[in-house]
Amino acid sequence: MLDVYICEDNTKQLESISRYVSDTILIEQLDMQLACASTTPEKILEQVKISENTGVFFLDIGLHSKKTGLVLAQELREIQPRCFIIFITCHSEMSMLTFQYKVEALDFIIKDSSENVKQRIHECLMDINKKILTVNKNQRRTLLIDQKDRRIAVDYDEVLFFETSENSHKIVLHAKKRVIEFTGHLKNVEEQLDYRFYRCHRSYIVNTDNIKEVNFQKLTIYMENGEICPISVRAKTGLKKLIL
Repeated sequence: MLDVYICEDNTKQLESISRYVSDTILIEQLDMQLACASTTPEKILEQVKISENTGVFFLDIGLHSKKTGLVLAQELREIQPRCFIIFITCHSEMSMLTFQYKVEALDFIIKDSSENVKQRIHECLMDINKKILTVNKNQRRTLLIDQKDRRIAVDYDEVLFFETSENSHKIVLHAKKRVIEFTGHLKNVEEQLDYRFYRCHRSYIVNTDNIKEVNFQKLTIYMENGEICPISVRAKTGLKKLIL
């Protein structure tokens, strides 16, 4: 989850930018939330310091405050070295100052028209989302399973699907080269997994990267190894959005 922050001293423009951000997050179903929209840098800094999520910052450079947007960006970069900073301003010539302040801005949006600002905000958020997904996909993730007197590590890439076992309070993990039964609940396992896993049925969680084929008419998923998982009617729409 990414937190989006907006600092703009013009209240009407703050409302517009907030609406553009919220609409994009909702329509594109991004894993982001509008955490704070404020006219003051102090409020933004206050919220960032108590958040554990990486931030996306839309900052007006010419703030009517003791701190300009550039100074605010410097402080934000110190708190969150990997945050995303986008400047919004009426003055295109100020773009050169971002290099002097060494804040490594992702983009620079000129307030020439509301439609352009709306489009550019959409593009920035989609670009950030793509970067995050690429980083996450390239990171090797591992699931740790405790089994009696040993701990088993299974790479996410190796997992095909999980299903509830016939044995009470047990889960069966189907991997590419092995099957492991362990104590647990699907809900708890689901909370540990990343974006590539989907709860397709109350008794199944599938790794969408290892799906070979989906027959939505028959509500059936065919995994790479030929095994079959069911799709509930309720989960059908969500799965379509993930893989189509």
